[in-house]
Amino acid sequence: MITKKILLAAALISSMKAFAQESSELEKKLDALNIPDDKVTKVLSEDKLYIVNTRYSSLVNRHEFTLQGANNFTADSHLSTQETALSYRYHLNSTWSTGLRYTRYTNKLTDAGQRLFDDKKILPDTDYAMNGQELFLNFNTIYGKLRWTENTVVYFDQYIALGGGRVKLASGKKNMGFADLGFSFWLGSHGSARVGMKNEFYKQTQLTGARNIHNGIGYIEFGYLFGSGDRG
Repeated sequence: MITKKILLAAALISSMKAFAQESSELEKKLDALNIPDDKVTKVLSEDKLYIVNTRYSSLVNRHEFTLQGANNFTADSHLSTQETALSYRYHLNSTWSTGLRYTRYTNKLTDAGQRLFDDKKILPDTDYAMNGQELFLNFNTIYGKLRWTENTVVYFDQYIALGGGRVKLASGKKNMGFADLGFSFWLGSHGSARVGMKNEFYKQTQLTGARNIHNGIGYIEFGYLFGSGDRG
């Protein structure tokens, strides 16, 4: 009887030691989950954290030159028009910029226009554009990022721009206004790329009289920003 009591007591003591050991290990694990204010757990630190608090590259007081190629998607059915343009922008801050643009227009007959000329020796009654000079104001509405891979991130702005200027037509120079909507992508600290849609408005002179013109122009643009681009 005494032997059974001794064995039972030994088993109870062994169980209590095992329970105490498990409790101690559990406390250690719980303590590991307490994250100090200035630390990140080892598990999280093994992966890269991407947090956007400020711009990757500042735009404040920077100068940008861009080269643009464009196509007029609402041109006369007898005429195809493409554009090349050189632009200068001065970035006042991360939201506002102002700029100048010089544009050259390239015009050629479409298949329908060429048939009209070949068959009837008639050229379309179109007061085509030759070149233009513009002044504009740009406003960045949304700033964000696109993450292509774990280590590749592209930052962008969605923007709107309004402006005006002079366009040289076959009939002479006319006033022009425009509204622009697009996205600018920032490639590192100095590169830029833009895609957008520009709407031009001016008055054209034809044999049948004056005509209000709306050009819907899709474009792609590449540029270079001068300055340090320190984050801010």
